[in-house]
Amino acid sequence: MDRQIRNWMEKKNVPGLAACIVKGDKIVWSKGYGMADRTRKIPFTPDRSLFQIASISKTITATAIMQLRDKGLLELDDDVNKFPNFSVHNPNHPDKPITFRHLLTHTSSINDNDSLYTLYACGDPTMSLEEVVTQYFTKNGSFWSRRNYAKKAPGAKERYSNAGYALLGYLVEVISGQPLEEYLQQNVYGPLKMNETSFYIAKLNREKQARGYTYVRKLKRELCPGDGDGNLLPDGVRPKAGYNEHELYSYPTLADGMVRSSVHQLANFMIAMMNGGRFDKIQLLKEETVNEMLTGKEQGLAWFKTRDYWGHDGSDPGCSTEMMFNPRTKVGFIIFATADVELNQMKALLMAKAEKKTAR
Repeated sequence: MDRQIRNWMEKKNVPGLAACIVKGDKIVWSKGYGMADRTRKIPFTPDRSLFQIASISKTITATAIMQLRDKGLLELDDDVNKFPNFSVHNPNHPDKPITFRHLLTHTSSINDNDSLYTLYACGDPTMSLEEVVTQYFTKNGSFWSRRNYAKKAPGAKERYSNAGYALLGYLVEVISGQPLEEYLQQNVYGPLKMNETSFYIAKLNREKQARGYTYVRKLKRELCPGDGDGNLLPDGVRPKAGYNEHELYSYPTLADGMVRSSVHQLANFMIAMMNGGRFDKIQLLKEETVNEMLTGKEQGLAWFKTRDYWGHDGSDPGCSTEMMFNPRTKVGFIIFATADVELNQMKALLMAKAEKKTAR
């Protein structure tokens, strides 16, 4: 297994990878390979290294929404316009409400306009989640456009929407009366002992934060077209052939992809979801709520189904992540890689290893 992983990393030009396998309520295997920081020669490890989990963040945002639902503060089929101080309507279907269920299942008819992808930048965001969402959904806002919405009505078609999850994150703030970061620290990370998890670079130990890398064979002017300045490199550093080390970067939509954590900490979240919402002596969500989230032929509420496994992946410049688990056999795995690559081969390898653990 070690040989297969290292050979794959060499072939795909992946500087670092960390992974774990969980069975029941315990990590039964974990290991790191390669570097979290090639310049400083810091190894990538599943327990110490902190890395952005990209779109896996959406499952955490969805958890916050479901907690608020269980407290009776919202219903999944509520029109989201009950809560913000601006109106969210598809201008092509102004009489059709957009609901929490639509947002959670990517059927809201909200598109991702390219304006969102210009907001990637080195360091922590200088714009708040409230500001970016308001400007995106308020007519005449700096990011508003009819292209922010599909021609189909809400509920008519599934179309993956980062902007929809940014809106969900803002709705957590409005309904709870707390910044999203504060809400998650108190209601998700704290109970799950995810003590080094945050949206923000400045709130975490910089020495532990893994860098993302983009490898190119020939010199390119833009390493990551459409993302920020197209490079996300430190000031004064130009793209080069070979490995390009990205500066620690972010984007203000936060809730759709900016959670930073370690493999081991994220495993605590997966353990809770795999065990009916329970981690240790903490009930993060009601068991029936978890079952509701994991119901559907191919998609539940935030989660996607592959064979018998529920999970979510993520990708950003210099970053690929995967989390998958089988709630019936109670096995799962997590992969973090410091390059934007397809993880299919690693997923198959970890899934096979996890299933062997089940058979024992």
